[in-house]
Amino acid sequence: MLIKLDVGGYLTKNNDVTENQPLTEENTEDIETRTLELGGLAGTFGTADHKNLGRLYILFGLTGGFLSLVLHFLVRLERVNIAGTTILDFGSNNQYFQTWSLSRTSLLFFCVIPLILGLATYLVPLQIGAPSIAFPRAAAAAFWAWLVGILIHVVTVFSDGGLGVPEPLTEFAQGMDPEATELSILSIAMVAIAVLLSSITLIATIVTQRPQGMTLFELPLFSWSILVATGVWVLTMPVWLGNLMVSWVDFRGSDALRYGNVENIWDQLSWLWSQPMIFAFAIPVLGIAGEIIPVAARQAQRQYVVQQIGIGALGVLSFGAFAQPFFNAEVSDQAVFVGMGLLVILPVLIFLGGLGDTLVKGKPKFSAHLVLALISMIGLLIGTTLSALHVSGPAIGAIQEIDSDWLSGLIDWLKDLQGTVVATAVMEHALIASLIASIAGLYFWSPKIFGKRMNSNVGVLAGLSLLGGLFLSGGSNLINGFLDEGDAVYLSTANVDVWSQDAVEFLNVIGLIGSILLIGGISLVLLDLTVSVFLGKGSNDDVDNPWNGHTLEWATQSPPPTGNFAEPPVITSERPLLEVGGGNE
Repeated sequence: MLIKLDVGGYLTKNNDVTENQPLTEENTEDIETRTLELGGLAGTFGTADHKNLGRLYILFGLTGGFLSLVLHFLVRLERVNIAGTTILDFGSNNQYFQTWSLSRTSLLFFCVIPLILGLATYLVPLQIGAPSIAFPRAAAAAFWAWLVGILIHVVTVFSDGGLGVPEPLTEFAQGMDPEATELSILSIAMVAIAVLLSSITLIATIVTQRPQGMTLFELPLFSWSILVATGVWVLTMPVWLGNLMVSWVDFRGSDALRYGNVENIWDQLSWLWSQPMIFAFAIPVLGIAGEIIPVAARQAQRQYVVQQIGIGALGVLSFGAFAQPFFNAEVSDQAVFVGMGLLVILPVLIFLGGLGDTLVKGKPKFSAHLVLALISMIGLLIGTTLSALHVSGPAIGAIQEIDSDWLSGLIDWLKDLQGTVVATAVMEHALIASLIASIAGLYFWSPKIFGKRMNSNVGVLAGLSLLGGLFLSGGSNLINGFLDEGDAVYLSTANVDVWSQDAVEFLNVIGLIGSILLIGGISLVLLDLTVSVFLGKGSNDDVDNPWNGHTLEWATQSPPPTGNFAEPPVITSERPLLEVGGGNE
């Protein structure tokens, strides 16, 4: 028997959110008579319960995902005929740039990050057998700071603010308001601080609240991936915040020197959406797939430590604070950058191989979360492959000891990919793969989170729509990169000769269709969540452990009670429920 429950209390006082107090004879009667939970608006706005915070993150993250994909559609619509008459009356290049940049900031900060934080905030304490998240008031403050900050940012961008202008202008940017721009910078900084605070609470929870017997090598793969991902965020996001603050200070001066010039602001921030840093926000893809696929295969994950090493290696190879072209224009040709771009595919391949081995040895059962998890892994694998392709020119050039004409031509051809929309294709695959993985986690853990199962058929259809959208949008950017379409698509004069090609325009139409499929996929998820959970149409049969899960979150009722567990678990395996027979049925 590899899991046992110690004798002793584990119930905590929910309205004392600063520390966990064990049940004793002196306070038993007090706990039984006090109101542990508040409902309505007071319960929502005053909550420090990690489960409520997780649900809020998820709901707003899906809403933000819909918004960001609509903005992606608008940008794609403009790109269809950007060299001629504008399809959308943005009024100026700057308004088009605002839409383009907001589609990126919202996809990352209003969709992917809150979905990851939502699943993590809800599940990490459950997976490690903890009664609550560490520093619950800080976790609550982080959520509300994130929500207020991202809403202010969206409003200010639509109010002629934003993070810069596309090109130098003699006067202040046309259609751009300096006060709104200043507030845009401060609000996105507020969002980044909130992400850091939430990350710290998750790291503290994993490090300090693991139960007896659970070392880091026994952490569930999802919790391990969150530890690695948030660790990278904590190391790199302060650098990005420094970029923001330097820009803001200079911008407020009477005469901006360099960093606060509106045409330079975005260039200082764009490294967050570029390789290798963009893969730091896709690390949980491995953790979510690593939880879902072994359970679906009804088989313990093989080579568990190797899988953990793969996640850790992806974290190391996604550290991108040094890769800032604004300060080092030659960084894309440097050995460290090129090496990381080439090697980032290896941990994904290793991890995918381990999942494939587990599937082959098991007896997979078809489900929406299994399909979505596999799709997310495919998307991430393609993204890391594109990353290797993107840096292959300098990589081959570094070994150009063979001075042959054909090799020189190949190097020049591959080097031409740098600065093209291939970089956008890398970003799309990393972030959309993370979005799909989060949706896979939502379908897998919805019985635990909401007490209702979501519709599997709708989930599969949403996954196929998202896969098709990613394939068309990312694939069109890849081919257009070979046709020399530059990544600065917000400049009307940047690609005049390229945009005049019929092939490029046709591929941008294909990308537009892809964006429609992406919107359709997330719309199906929102519809299913509304019908299955909020309208109560989803099945509530056997919601405590409907998939015969392997980890501790499935050892408590759904949704979990206050304190999560009646008694603290003691484990000696990374798959305690499977070891005692729960996953073999």
